[in-house]
Amino acid sequence: MTDKTPLTMAGVSLPDWAETMARKYSASALSTFILHGNVLDLVPFKKQGKREFRPLVDFLTEIFFARRKLVITYDLSNGIQCPTKEMRGEIMNVVRAIDTIRGTDYADKGLPKDPLKAIELIGRIVRGKLVSKNADDKRIAVIVKYAETVFVEGDGYANIADRAVAIALSELASDPDVLDNDVTIVLLAESVAAMSKRVQTIPYLAQIKLPLPDERTRNGYIKRVNATAELDLDSDVIAALKKHTAGLTLVQIRGLLQEARQAGEDFGHPDYIYRRKREMIEAECRGLLEFIEPKYKLDMVAVHTRAVEELKRDARLVVAGHLDAVPMGYLIAGPAGSGKSFLIKAFAGEVGIPCVELKNFREKWVGATEQNLEKIITVLSGLAPVACIIDEADAYLGTREASGDSGVSSRVFSRLTSFMGDTANRGLILWFLITNRPDLLSMDMKRQGRAEKHIPLFLPETEKDYEDLFDVFQRKLGLKTEFDKLFAPPPEGAALKLDDVQQHSGADLEALLVRAKGLSLIAERDKMAIDDLVGCLADYISPVYPQQMEYQILQAIAESTSRALIPEKWRLDPRELARRIEELKLFI
Repeated sequence: MTDKTPLTMAGVSLPDWAETMARKYSASALSTFILHGNVLDLVPFKKQGKREFRPLVDFLTEIFFARRKLVITYDLSNGIQCPTKEMRGEIMNVVRAIDTIRGTDYADKGLPKDPLKAIELIGRIVRGKLVSKNADDKRIAVIVKYAETVFVEGDGYANIADRAVAIALSELASDPDVLDNDVTIVLLAESVAAMSKRVQTIPYLAQIKLPLPDERTRNGYIKRVNATAELDLDSDVIAALKKHTAGLTLVQIRGLLQEARQAGEDFGHPDYIYRRKREMIEAECRGLLEFIEPKYKLDMVAVHTRAVEELKRDARLVVAGHLDAVPMGYLIAGPAGSGKSFLIKAFAGEVGIPCVELKNFREKWVGATEQNLEKIITVLSGLAPVACIIDEADAYLGTREASGDSGVSSRVFSRLTSFMGDTANRGLILWFLITNRPDLLSMDMKRQGRAEKHIPLFLPETEKDYEDLFDVFQRKLGLKTEFDKLFAPPPEGAALKLDDVQQHSGADLEALLVRAKGLSLIAERDKMAIDDLVGCLADYISPVYPQQMEYQILQAIAESTSRALIPEKWRLDPRELARRIEELKLFI
């Protein structure tokens, strides 16, 4: 067996993922690596103490595999290529010999682009070089770009050619002569999930994920762009930019800075950077994540006094940097219209971190769902710290036992729960599972280590609750009214009583105020009269059933992880709580 030489040139300081790859290669019998994640970005490294940035393929061919005698690259568009004329000449010499033996005419008519023919030919070129008596000739690297388009997922659905190309790679990667010499095969893919399972399970293969640039890398790159593009940014602006560009690739950061310069934007103003970052990430994620810009803080939340106090304590921990004392995630349960989503968005505004909502990432195409989830995970990791909201979590997340889709749902569930439970993300990715039916949510999702704090919410009941809600909606909706209090006796006209609004949720009251505002505007009055609201209330029928609301409240109580969060009225004996839940099931 040939001794494995160092992969890269002397005097080069590699990024962490490249160090890991070099170590795995030198210390084991691995022949193949899948590099996935942020593979379309620039790679930061130091050469002779000087920081440089190169595209990944250039970094691999010119830096990482600098000691290799032959480097071959392949993708569907460009076919088989080499970085230098000398290397091209090396492989053409082998191709001519192959043409003579096998009766092909690749040397005259051009090297094939078809995946099966190309991978088979690359295998023959590699094996042809390995018969050389010169040890240097046996030091070879093969790089397949956009590997998910070459080795496609779907063994059960793929055609014969698609299956054959995966087999051809497997045979090459497992060839004893390849394993015994300095031959490395690198597959570049944005998502491993989109690749053939046969390729993913090659015995001599390792997967390495390339992360989005961290703050230190972004800082170095912004300084480089500032110097080369003469942006004239001072240190304070650079410090702000490196913080606000979290979640972007270096290529995106360069485009953003160039765009801002051409548009004459203020680099130091975070609003422009945040807006463009949001647009870039949403476009890249193709609707899988939606940014939510919190407009309010927890002071705008009414009724839920206990929940607000609990979240304010956690917010202070986040702001102070005590991330190790923050829950991994939250389960927010309560009846429809109780303000669950508004509460969480207000919490995100309190801590001042980006807030995103997970959208439907499931697709009917083979491998697309898993690929979408990996994209989401990559972006969330790069955005950290970030709050991620999953609304209607019981219907959205599924369970480990899901069936009928060839195991896609169970694999997605397992991957998502694994990511949510990664303690390395504590305080960096705050999960908020929102549901009015927590009983339908899998135990794997709501257990400690994932959704660690369960917060129940309740409907308004007292005059103070409704007065507080009215005050919030006045500010939120910009209402102008002839009355300051809901229940204060008016000088004239109808009086509003607690019985008129009781059993209505906060969402109901907001909808009624919007209707009443519309009546006043139609009547060409600048301010809403109490009669407008009383009339809307008299006509309104709430589209929910009392049994359903009580059932949802009881389920929220059953899930609560704190007695202090449950009002005295609802602190039921566990047996009585269980009995009442079973009774109400008959009405659901």
